[in-house]
Amino acid sequence: MKRWKKPISVISASLLITGVLFTTSADASQMKKNIEANYQNIKIVNNGSSVTIDPQTEPFIVNGTTFIPLRLMGELYNKNVVWDGTTHTITVTDKEPQISQSVVTSLTTQIAEKNAKISQLQAELDKLKAEQAKKTDVYGLDDLEDKLNDDYYKYYKDLRDVEITLSGDKKKISVRIDVNSKDWNNLSSSKQTTFLQDIVDDIIYKFKEADVTGTIKDASNSKQITTFSIDSKDKVKLNSSSTTTTLGSLEKQLNKDYYDYSGIDDIEITLKGDKNDIDLTIEVNSSDWKSLKDKEKVKFLQYIVDDILDEYKRAYIDGTVKDYSKGSKLDTFYADGDDYGYVKID
Repeated sequence: MKRWKKPISVISASLLITGVLFTTSADASQMKKNIEANYQNIKIVNNGSSVTIDPQTEPFIVNGTTFIPLRLMGELYNKNVVWDGTTHTITVTDKEPQISQSVVTSLTTQIAEKNAKISQLQAELDKLKAEQAKKTDVYGLDDLEDKLNDDYYKYYKDLRDVEITLSGDKKKISVRIDVNSKDWNNLSSSKQTTFLQDIVDDIIYKFKEADVTGTIKDASNSKQITTFSIDSKDKVKLNSSSTTTTLGSLEKQLNKDYYDYSGIDDIEITLKGDKNDIDLTIEVNSSDWKSLKDKEKVKFLQYIVDDILDEYKRAYIDGTVKDYSKGSKLDTFYADGDDYGYVKID
């Protein structure tokens, strides 16, 4: 062990950096002072590890105080130590943390893996969005169907208990409209078309590119009344069935609507002819018929005639009222669609 004293007579720039600086006044930076330093082979242990010491900057003791070079301590605590001889300034700053190449490689790999995962998740998200878009078309139809039923359940006072069903997709939509057939037949063609056009306009507003076709059905028995489609300008075209089929359908509907009429039971109606000339036969209980006043008879016959003329507006109707049990003639009447369609009993 060396325990010896070494006089130091000049404080130089190299010693300043070690942290040895003695001043006695504001002008002390220009002064010299002799000091006695004791070197005792001082060791430095940092976190349990011995620090290698350069003999040129060995720690020493002055007047009982141990001095350690500032640059050495800076390195131990990861600091930069810079001496400016012009201004006699020591600047201490933090060192940037050193990252090993293995850490950089590991982090780069992790980033690549996460980017790959993000790409995978984005692809899955895009797929889900595409599937949802397809479902939205269907759900959009369901939502529109609910709205149409809310809006057209009662079409003013002309149609009761309207039920609308939509099917298909946004490009091709089929519309089924169940109505009270008597209400429907009581509508003029222009009102029927206006009613359908209102519904079609609501559909086209939601699905602008849709091709719309539809069927009108009797709500009581699901029998088809008529069909419709739209043209290139989205205008409704009401399709007419063949005369024979329509006469048969109308006959069935009339029998359903007038099977029992106030004061008359077991009514049976028969239609024959074509769209221009229609033979109408109404079989009733003779006593029920005879019990009616003339105005009541005309009113009853007018209801039936109006339903027929709603379908065949210019038809001439030649009518007969018969006793259903004996087949005998009770009354005859006529109505001309070209002459307002008023019933006249012969």
